[in-house]
Amino acid sequence: MAEEQKAKGVNRRTFLQLVASIPAVGALAAFAAPLLRYLKPNLEPGLGVPQGKVPPDLAEGDLPKGEPLPIARLEELAEPWSSKFFVFTQKYPQYTPEQAKAATVPGVAIRLPWKVRFPGYKEGKEPTDIVVFSRICPHLGCIFNYVPDWREITAGYGGYVPPPERRHGLLGCPCHLSIYDPADREVPGRVLSGPAPRPPRYFVYEVRNGVIVVTAVEPGGIA
Repeated sequence: MAEEQKAKGVNRRTFLQLVASIPAVGALAAFAAPLLRYLKPNLEPGLGVPQGKVPPDLAEGDLPKGEPLPIARLEELAEPWSSKFFVFTQKYPQYTPEQAKAATVPGVAIRLPWKVRFPGYKEGKEPTDIVVFSRICPHLGCIFNYVPDWREITAGYGGYVPPPERRHGLLGCPCHLSIYDPADREVPGRVLSGPAPRPPRYFVYEVRNGVIVVTAVEPGGIA
């Protein structure tokens, strides 16, 4: 009888010890879980690409890419200072194996009355009279406008008055009043006024059978 009661007491103590250890085990697990997750790689072997999906080409690093986009026929931009607006979709392969992360970049193509060396056309090695810019302001990411009449720049973009040689179509940001000259002979897109730290980013384009085709956007910046 005494031994039976003694056995019951041992079982009770064991049970109470197990119950008392549960909070300690839980606290240890809560502490260790984030550490183990930190040590685990984000990508499984094979980049975690679902079966049947094509893995992204990361050979060129994490540069965003987009599908070639026809934006205008040359005759649509036949006159100096004529323009064409468009939206380009660029993808960031580093975000997901499916290349699902994408951003839209509004742009504008402008026919100039003279030729310049534009970095987006044959890497600036041949002059062209067509320039194609992203409309995302390099200051804080607002969408700026192409303003064919410079007088509208003076009236509605902070009162900037361009010198006589720049009284033509300009680019103006309505948020913080940065003004750019798309036709600057040395630096197309040169900043004329406002807080922008640099010219707008450019699009890379080709002319295929009389059609202007955008193939990429200058990397970096706000998008």
